[in-house]
Amino acid sequence: MTPFASVALYERNGDIVFKPPRKELPSDKTQARKSAMRFWQNRAGDDTLVTVILAREFAGRLEISERAAGTRRPWLEFSRDIEAARREPHLAACMAELGITPAQAVTPMPDVLEINGVIYRREI
Repeated sequence: MTPFASVALYERNGDIVFKPPRKELPSDKTQARKSAMRFWQNRAGDDTLVTVILAREFAGRLEISERAAGTRRPWLEFSRDIEAARREPHLAACMAELGITPAQAVTPMPDVLEINGVIYRREI
């Protein structure tokens, strides 16, 4: 079972802020999304919930699902490199909650390799 981490973006006094992430342990993505949405909607208080984000590490990348609050639209899904996701504070907080380090990122494949004097080029 791959753990998920969720975080919510709130609007407070015209600024976008987030509260510390929470680990989600349901067995599938759908249940994790429902649990995260319910939890963060109940934690809004005086703030206005803007977006709920669910993240997990899969195959060396960060899989992200996000949904705007108050809409019936489907969740948006995309993935990011761990190094690129680390630059966004709310995603970095989710990675810390899950215990993901940049060292776990898959190194990119080089365009040119030389093995025993033979040069191999990757077609792009």
